[in-house]
Amino acid sequence: MKPLSFLICFVFFLFLSSVSAQIETRLATSCATEQIEIPIVIKNLEDIKSFDLKLLFDSTKLNLDTSLYHNPDFSLANSNDYQIKVEASNDTISIHWAAGFGVNVEDDLLLSLVFTEIASGNVEFAWIEEECSFTNSTNLDIDATYIVDSDLVIPYQSTVSISFEQFTIGCRDNSENGGCKAQVEVSINGGSQPYTYQWYDRFNQNDSRAIGLCEDPVAVKISDAAGCVYAGLFDPIIFPAINKEDEAGFEINYSPEEIFITQPYVDFSVETGDTYIEKYLWEFGDNTQAFTESEAHVYPDKVSVYPVTLTTENIDGCDTTISVNVEIKELNFCIPNVFTPNGDGINDTWVYKLIGADAEVDPSDDMLKRTGLEEVKKCSGEDLIFIDHFKSTHLVILNRGGRKVFECNNCTEYWDGSGLPDGVYFYVFTWVGEYSNGKEQGDVTILGSQN
Repeated sequence: MKPLSFLICFVFFLFLSSVSAQIETRLATSCATEQIEIPIVIKNLEDIKSFDLKLLFDSTKLNLDTSLYHNPDFSLANSNDYQIKVEASNDTISIHWAAGFGVNVEDDLLLSLVFTEIASGNVEFAWIEEECSFTNSTNLDIDATYIVDSDLVIPYQSTVSISFEQFTIGCRDNSENGGCKAQVEVSINGGSQPYTYQWYDRFNQNDSRAIGLCEDPVAVKISDAAGCVYAGLFDPIIFPAINKEDEAGFEINYSPEEIFITQPYVDFSVETGDTYIEKYLWEFGDNTQAFTESEAHVYPDKVSVYPVTLTTENIDGCDTTISVNVEIKELNFCIPNVFTPNGDGINDTWVYKLIGADAEVDPSDDMLKRTGLEEVKKCSGEDLIFIDHFKSTHLVILNRGGRKVFECNNCTEYWDGSGLPDGVYFYVFTWVGEYSNGKEQGDVTILGSQN
């Protein structure tokens, strides 16, 4: 070959090499699945920033139900502004997309159209080519070929179907992984083996089984040996986040509702509609933990508000954390210096009273001890119940002559002065708490006795 001829051939080869392959847009009816899901396949897109496609179909026999998959190469930051738009009006399906950036796709699935049957017969499809276009980033219209595989016969039957089986249910919670625990396997019947898989999730997994799925629907693309490309959209089953407002929510219960330092014993339990909890972790706010459904806890010698947290995990791996504040209070009380056992139902027994925040405390009187008797102008408030507020008690009542007229250990009932006349009596009351004890002495007057 002469040098000039060689040069011409070489230049011509370079010219051919620089010409882009023509875009192909194909309605792959031969790859439709049994639910009449028809893929649209595209080839040889290079730097395309917009397209408009129009497809005719027989709307008397088919109805466009929805469009699935939507190739993620055409989305940007999951913004709705960059989603492929699909609309049907009478017998025309319009597919539109535009963005400020170019997309390159060599050979891929654009989206799938899903139809429902209306009437029997042959359904023809046709691209309205004069209204179809692809535009690149320099605003040039790019030539394309538009292909329809074949007509469809309604009722439609296909050997190809796609199904999903979820193995692990995810949990919508506030954990680090956002509850991304769902696992699923996709199965395809029909088509030509071998198959290749592509999940469009955060890991871009390429096996029939996908793990770590979150609550958003995720698409999977399946390609077979015959060149068909199928798509499936899987919507994971995700347990809802659990909170106290939920119908089947969680709530920490504890008893007693009012807790004093003399008996800082608290019984904790959880109320929940979840019957499949496998793990419990209680944190009581005092650097101690427990691991069973119900717990009896003793708080340390410190009056405080303790944040109690319960973390549970159920059989599906869902973890839920709830909390409540538990206050351990001082036990300060007063002892009345008079009662009237006249049978009128008012002040008939000698009842000690808990001192609340609204008690009238004489500012000239100092509290006798951190927990115990306090002098007040008026002894009123909630009843102090010996067995509920002390570990043990002992009460002795003496008359003016020093003779014992009443005594009880761990008293369960209040003294009513039975059989005694009006007058002044003397008492000695000793009590034992979890971390402290006390001895109170004084006098009490009986008025209006029926004796």
